[in-house]
Amino acid sequence: MDIVILAGFLGGGKTSTLNFLIQDAIDQELKPAVMMNDFGAKNVDAQLVTEDVKMEVLTNGCICCDLKANVSQQLHQLYLTHQPDIVFIECSGAAHPVEVFDACMTPVLAPFIQDLSMLGIVDAAAYKSRDTLPEPIQTLMDEQIRYCSHLIVNKIDLLESDQLLAVVQTLQQHYPDTPYILTRYGEITLQEIQHASEYHIGERSSVHHHGHLSHMLYEFQSPIQQSALIEGLKGLKDVFRVKGFVYFKGCETPYVVQYTPGHLELKPCPIEMSPYLVVVGHDLNEVDITETLDIIEFSS
Repeated sequence: MDIVILAGFLGGGKTSTLNFLIQDAIDQELKPAVMMNDFGAKNVDAQLVTEDVKMEVLTNGCICCDLKANVSQQLHQLYLTHQPDIVFIECSGAAHPVEVFDACMTPVLAPFIQDLSMLGIVDAAAYKSRDTLPEPIQTLMDEQIRYCSHLIVNKIDLLESDQLLAVVQTLQQHYPDTPYILTRYGEITLQEIQHASEYHIGERSSVHHHGHLSHMLYEFQSPIQQSALIEGLKGLKDVFRVKGFVYFKGCETPYVVQYTPGHLELKPCPIEMSPYLVVVGHDLNEVDITETLDIIEFSS
């Protein structure tokens, strides 16, 4: 079987890229399977996969640390039980893909693996502003893409031409041997990533950072006002990603919430979901965030 690992910092577009790759695999009459990891207690991204495929979900830990042994075990079980042609592994935004690579290359799994690609999904707009982020976060972002076989430079439509050129030049300077693909919504194909894959796993940092990332789960008890959510999210500090499901007053169906600083996406969800938000950030102040989300709920 083939394996494709999707890695990158929070909000880069890993799940969107995953959906394009799953559809491409199905179009080629391949049998895909998915392993997905989220940093919190619940996995929002698993609900956003658009195709009906076999999926294994790992939560409440990082796929490269707490759950690393689970990767090897579940991959082996996937192969024995479902015989997929290709397995997509989406890492959490806090994970180091090289550790997942190691988990895939155990003596038990190695004989079954024909091709292994490791994709670094880069949010072009966020990468442009990386120097404003705390140093541990910058280190994490670098380690997430340093060893990848391909860089997927995503959300390029959010930058002006000169800004995008500067991002590409910086990436080429830092990772000169790694091919890159420019996309707006993660629209790539298997053919683009499964040829001449090379891995750059030489020297590795002796310190394993998660960049002081932390996460929390907040569950809503009642519908809220959309305007209250928008204003409340703007006031959150040290937050890199908020995702989940909410019910708005006057709406019967839930909405998917996808938030990164400066960008909020709300989309109707066709199925019933429990209302909750997963918040990921840098040394989160849980008391302040809970108070902010309480205000959103109680003022609605």
